[in-house]
Amino acid sequence: MKNDVELIVEKVVPGGRGFGRLPDGRPAMISGAFPGERVRLRLVRDRKSYVEAEAELLEGERRVTPGCPVAATCGGCDWIPLELEAQREHKLELLREALRRTGGFDEPPGLRIVTAGEPWGYRTRIRLQLRGGKVGFHAAGSHDLVEIEECLVSAPEVGAALSRLRRALGRGTPLGDEFASVEIRCAPGSSRATYFFARARGRALSARGRALLAELGREDVVVVEGEPGTEAELERFELGECYLLAAPGTFTQVNWAVNRALVREIVEGARRRGARSFADLYCGSGNFSLPLLAAGLTGKGVEASAPSIAALRRAATEQGIEAASFEVGRVTEVARRWARAGERFELVIVDPPRAGAKDALEAIERLTAGTLVMVSCDPVTFARDLRALTGRGLVLEEVLAFDMFPQTHHVECVAWLRRAQAA
Repeated sequence: MKNDVELIVEKVVPGGRGFGRLPDGRPAMISGAFPGERVRLRLVRDRKSYVEAEAELLEGERRVTPGCPVAATCGGCDWIPLELEAQREHKLELLREALRRTGGFDEPPGLRIVTAGEPWGYRTRIRLQLRGGKVGFHAAGSHDLVEIEECLVSAPEVGAALSRLRRALGRGTPLGDEFASVEIRCAPGSSRATYFFARARGRALSARGRALLAELGREDVVVVEGEPGTEAELERFELGECYLLAAPGTFTQVNWAVNRALVREIVEGARRRGARSFADLYCGSGNFSLPLLAAGLTGKGVEASAPSIAALRRAATEQGIEAASFEVGRVTEVARRWARAGERFELVIVDPPRAGAKDALEAIERLTAGTLVMVSCDPVTFARDLRALTGRGLVLEEVLAFDMFPQTHHVECVAWLRRAQAA
């Protein structure tokens, strides 16, 4: 392929890249290109059956000038040059395309996008790379470091914590390479951040590294991966009628306004369907379980992270919520055990990691007496798992897209399914 090929971008595909066809008919996967734009291609990689390319924009109507000084190099916000409404339209198309191609659903019922909060300053959690005294994100398509002073999608509390980290790094002797990365997390409205440092493999902690941890620890919570923590390090996140607690390094959603809208959808959906019992698979720290229990349902849950289950139980105890039936374990194994024991639930919640719940789906279907709700951040594995579940007799009722990650191609997917009524 020559570098001067021009084409019109047809659509976006999973992964967020634009799609077009070369004059010889081969597909082109194009970074930084959006539907309807006329672009000139620069070849990145020729895969024989298709090519990967970067785009020089020749004509396009829905672009904006990013306010981020590192937008051209940072690998984080890949859709930052695009109008917000265009981002949301394309996210729906991404999900629709995955449901059609992978799931076999030509007309996904009720498909719409749900928004909440602001498209900037929303992230309550960021993971930064560390190289000596420098901090930043990976560059697009590489492991090069893009140093940053601020991040426009980070919540103000996280931005303030980033500034404290940069000041601490700038004092004293340069930091070595003992830390690979640090996650900064701060609950909305809190003045205290949590820094979760990941050690570089094989690197001993230097005196400078310990001094950095001590300095940050005067105002904030500082934890190093693999070292013991304490209950005092739990962060409190409000969920409306209740709250959850999260241990350092455990999963929480990055966009709390959208997460609260997602939780409302699950709780109100359970009420509309008359559910009284639930099983929460991949329950984490109780993002769905605690509000459902507070709403009067009874339930069980399973999660692989022991610190998450410990935090869930503590949050329940503090709020007078019964949560004894939540256990640490692999979802596939626990779901199969529950199914063999004949357990059934009026609502089953499945919120797996990006890879999906493929190995657990048979047991998940057997646990479902009435309604199943699936939540996923990956449209393709989401569509694959929905296809398997509908093949086992469940009926797809509604699909929603939650704009959890503005300025990026990522989207949170939700599907409601019900057990088919016997003829």
